[in-house]
This record gives sequence, C-alpha cells and structure tokens, in this order.
Amino acid sequence: MSLVEILAIIASLAGVFLSMAKKSSAWICNILASGLYGFVFWQNRLYSDMELQGFFILMAIYGWWTWSHSEQNWKPERATFRQLTAGLAVALVFGMGSGYLHVNYFPSVSFPFLDASLTGMSIYGTWLATQRKIENWLVWIIVDIAYVGMYATKELWGTAALYLVFIILALKGYLDWLKPLKNRE
Repeated sequence: MSLVEILAIIASLAGVFLSMAKKSSAWICNILASGLYGFVFWQNRLYSDMELQGFFILMAIYGWWTWSHSEQNWKPERATFRQLTAGLAVALVFGMGSGYLHVNYFPSVSFPFLDASLTGMSIYGTWLATQRKIENWLVWIIVDIAYVGMYATKELWGTAALYLVFIILALKGYLDWLKPLKNRE
C-alpha cells in the first residue's frame, strides 16, 4: 500500500464520518480524497474510477455549497420512486456506454463494464447525497459491496478494506438519517 493510498483512505473516512454527522466540511475531505484516489486509480488502470474522482471533486464543491447554505439542523428527505428508477437507469446506461468506450480506446483497462457501471452508480449516489436523500446510503451499500471485490482483485488491499468499512458506515448513516424521517412521518 502506497503513502498516497493511505492518505486517501484517511481523507475518505473523515469525509464519510462528517457526512454521517451532516457537516458540510465532509465535502472538503472528499475533495482531498478524490484527488489522491485519482492518482491511485490511474496507477492501477482503473480509468473509470480515475475519471470519477474528477466528477467527485466537482460534486463535492456543489455538495459543500448546498450543505453550507441550508439550515443548521436540516433533515434528510426521501427520493421518489420515479427519481430512484430514473437515476438507476441513467447510471447503468452510462456504465454500459462508458465501459464500451474504455474497451475500444484503452485496451489496458481493467474491468471496463463493472468499473464503469459502478462509476455511474457512484455518480448517482453522490447526487442523492448532495440533495440530502436518504437513499444515497442504500446506493452506497450496493456499490461498496461490488467495489470490495474489484479492489481485492486488483490487490488494492487497503482500499478494499476501506470499502468494507464504508459498507458498515453507510448502514449506520442510513439508520442515523432514518431517525428524523421516522419522527416526521
């Protein structure tokens, strides 16, 4: 495990813990983690994941702005069925298209369709988080399970372990965000 990967893991964990606590500073940690992971994924030919980090940086800026400009004690919301199905469909179509492009233009790519589909789902999960939708945690649980296997196969053991922790934290984040929703319903 490289020093860059270790620093990316630390920044990633800080970002998730701060997200669970609904702190806008989570997005600053996410920017740092994404920059570091962009380099790690480039080194390991996981090009969709590398490209995703650039998107994560842009979304983190947007997430920081939206969370910073909302009321201090905001409550999470539920996504509609239509939002969920449309978002998942777009994410998977993106994954198939991006995977196809990577196969054709980057012959050394690893896991082109899986990586690109997980990238599409990650984009969607991030969007849901910026909108304070509780379902973001469910998307992350599914995505993180798949990422554990992919990163272990690439022998990115620290990152695979991080994603195991992410699964547990996403479950806790979901349960923590569910409490205020149940109180409102």
